[in-house]
Amino acid sequence: MVENEVADEEHNYMQSYSSLVLEIKELEKQIAYLQTEMATLQSQKHPLTVANVIDNEQKMLMYTSLKPQMFRIIDSTLQRFPLVYVDSWTPSAFSRTDQLFMTLMKLKLNCPFLDLAERFCTSKATIHNIIITHVFALHEVFFEGMMENNIPSLLKCKASMPASFGDFNCCRLVIDATEVTQDVPGQDMTAQSQTYSSYKNRHTVKSVTGVAPNGAVVYVSKLYPGSTSDVAIVKHSNMLAKLSPGDMILADKGFTIHSILPQGIHLNIPPFLKDKGQYTPAEVQVCRKIARSRIHVERVNERIKNFEILSHIPQQFRHISTKIFQVCAMLVNFQNPMIAEIANNYSFDQ
Repeated sequence: MVENEVADEEHNYMQSYSSLVLEIKELEKQIAYLQTEMATLQSQKHPLTVANVIDNEQKMLMYTSLKPQMFRIIDSTLQRFPLVYVDSWTPSAFSRTDQLFMTLMKLKLNCPFLDLAERFCTSKATIHNIIITHVFALHEVFFEGMMENNIPSLLKCKASMPASFGDFNCCRLVIDATEVTQDVPGQDMTAQSQTYSSYKNRHTVKSVTGVAPNGAVVYVSKLYPGSTSDVAIVKHSNMLAKLSPGDMILADKGFTIHSILPQGIHLNIPPFLKDKGQYTPAEVQVCRKIARSRIHVERVNERIKNFEILSHIPQQFRHISTKIFQVCAMLVNFQNPMIAEIANNYSFDQ
């Protein structure tokens, strides 16, 4: 009787042992499978998305020049309008938000199309389709729809006039010219002559930009050949027609536009030395006051050219170079205010 019980216990033990061995082998197979799957997943590329960086302000500034809340404002506004893609097909693999993110990366960092294709795990053709389409969309919605022909009135300018404009309280616009280099325009000798800038010793295109006294970009002309004078750009762009009697313009010495000013529009530029040996004390004071107020438009132009896509305009972008420049200028208005006195009056976290 006792021997039978011992035999039964040994039999049960052997069965338990055998089942445990089988279970361990099965678990080892599962572990091996999971390790293989994990290695496969780790070797796969994961596309960059805005979700990866939207909560990191420093990364958003690096990739787009914008803080997250400003990016969201542009994104939500743009999504209210349908897109017509330039290559006649819709890249459905990417959300509209990620497509905007790609475009801003191109403007800010000027990443080559192949680089962006690698980052977002797609083709160069898809990147081209997305970016060119969004440049057109951003230009139409934000520049044409909100900035163009919308220079703030003198009354609005006075409402946010910084202290540095105390001597120019009728100023509505501070203007300056800025140049961007470009590729030599083909074999056309006339075009080459027109785009060659003696100031830069390069082939360039030029724009006249205008800021309100509070530092906001309110006027951006189209791009003209680099040899075009500042006066010719002002005249051809019809900028003066946007102003009203009583308005004042601040500019540098290159803008000798007195003869084309509409009646009632005032121009304030630094005095010319001419044949005099030196400026009078009064003229020195005028120069200093104008320079102190004009510095804002120069800083705006610096911000515009911080978009690396404007470091040099290649042949492939020449046909949309004006749109690219004006979009970059528009985006400056979504960055932190230029003047600390103005920034202190607003909260951008609401």
